Amino acid sequence: MRMDNAGAWRAAGALITHKMLGELSYEGMLVPEAGEETGRGHRWWRLGLPGGVGYAFQARRGAFESWTVLPGSATRRVGDGPEVPADDPRTLVVDARETLGLTGLRLADVLAELTATVANEAARLRRAPSAAALSTMDYNLADGHLTGHPRLVLNKGRVGFSAADRARFAPESGADIRLRWFAVHRDHAEFRCVEELSAESLLAAELGEQQRAEFTARVAAAGDPADYVWVPVHPWQADEVIGTLYAAELATGAMIDLGESADHYRPHQTVRTLANLSRPDRHDVKTAVSVRNTLVYRGLNSAATLAGPSVTAWLRRVHDADPLLSEKYRFELLGEVASVSVRHPLFGALEELPYRFHETLGALWREPLVARLAEGERAISFAALPYRDADGVSVLTELATRSGADAEAWLARVFDLLLTPLLQWLLRYGVGFCPHGQNLVLVTDSAGYPLRVVIKDFAQGVDLMDQDLACYADLPPEAAADMLRWAPHLLAQSLFSSVFSGQLRFWAEILLDDLGLDRARFWALVRAVVGRYRDENPDVAERFDACLLFAPDVERVTLNREHLAGQGFDKVERDDEFDVRWGRVPNPLHGPDPEGAW
Repeated sequence: MRMDNAGAWRAAGALITHKMLGELSYEGMLVPEAGEETGRGHRWWRLGLPGGVGYAFQARRGAFESWTVLPGSATRRVGDGPEVPADDPRTLVVDARETLGLTGLRLADVLAELTATVANEAARLRRAPSAAALSTMDYNLADGHLTGHPRLVLNKGRVGFSAADRARFAPESGADIRLRWFAVHRDHAEFRCVEELSAESLLAAELGEQQRAEFTARVAAAGDPADYVWVPVHPWQADEVIGTLYAAELATGAMIDLGESADHYRPHQTVRTLANLSRPDRHDVKTAVSVRNTLVYRGLNSAATLAGPSVTAWLRRVHDADPLLSEKYRFELLGEVASVSVRHPLFGALEELPYRFHETLGALWREPLVARLAEGERAISFAALPYRDADGVSVLTELATRSGADAEAWLARVFDLLLTPLLQWLLRYGVGFCPHGQNLVLVTDSAGYPLRVVIKDFAQGVDLMDQDLACYADLPPEAAADMLRWAPHLLAQSLFSSVFSGQLRFWAEILLDDLGLDRARFWALVRAVVGRYRDENPDVAERFDACLLFAPDVERVTLNREHLAGQGFDKVERDDEFDVRWGRVPNPLHGPDPEGAW
């Protein structure tokens, strides 16, 4: 049943308010005081704020000292007035602005981005499917129903989009998109691809003969087609950025507007990555979109974009030569097989400008997921697994239950399929991916039993150890130059921030609520997979220990602190940290919690 606008707005506001109370408390930005216990591990918590404002909510503490706030439990009270439901996160921000250190322009900016986030979440709720429906939905369509980044509160702000843009381009709108294509003179554009491709073969496969002929004729009317590189552009970027910052190039013929694609695309949660609905066998296209969402503007870094195919080719060589990765686990890589980057003739030469002015035009072509699925197989984003429908059913529980396997056996299977290959890459080859939920895909059989895991997003998403491993000798120069080097324990931080804290801590709470699965048992299954890898691979045990995977405590990831501070949006360089960290928390991989939280 679809919600009306008012109901969806209130429901979205309530979801985000409860998330904000939990995540900002986890990051130490809010400091509630403990009250009485209420059962099932919950207790009342009370948050006093300036001006006599108080919030009360029920929550349970979990791994990494996280908070799981009971939906619908939060109330707000001013002085001796009545308690009312806390369902507007903007009111919470205003109430807590002194505590959060928000004033003036930054306060206005946060409130504007938060309002947009609520609006986008309300749009999602107005057409939210059941967990059962989402669990079997086409991967590219399901992305439009997801709740977004699990930790960041302002996760759908998309600063730069108008209301009309939201209706046309937001994944929650369910609207199709047609790419705009431009030809750019080779003085300003570079193309890269893997060895088995060429620009000609890629364009022939992506556009078809008729559209290629039409575009070629438009280029020929202005100059020699051999002098131009073609690049697909998100329609928002074409209007808002290309039509303004590249006005001189369009006027002088350095850039030529070729027109719209015939194919229709659907945006993923990242907005800038588009999947081809007309021809699912054609590549996904990752475009530059200069909107600010979560911690950065979503342009495309030139060096990383151009290095993408080289990184893909190297990862494939390593993967194909390793029987554990390629045969036993079939841990598949969705490669970025071709790329284009455009350097703006004016802005591109001014190194002191913020990074967003250097990332305005480019594209990456990524292998489509459909090409990796066999008959009867289904694919679902890891980002979809925590989804709860209007009846409170989660996709995680739906899949585990429907698979016919015992919940623990299902979980142990997923942990093995996910963690063992990631550990192999980290410890044997010194490769750290960015394995957050949006970059991971779970492939199951038709019943929901896990078969294997697929990973994507390599440009700016794959880093190396600061050691000289034998496999690094085969790195192409442009890939080696772009990939950052980290000490082992810092490279391993990607597992903690993106997998253990970024995903599994949420899973543990969902399965406790839905199935009564003990959290101590949940984390014991995780430790078993990680520990087994060390036992079975003694030749990398020293490197394993250097990664500090079993350390007593780990750094706390605090993305909301960085986001609310707002100091990184106009930096000259993007942050080269995996995540912003503040303080330390117990590591659930070290051992069980005496109180049973992990």
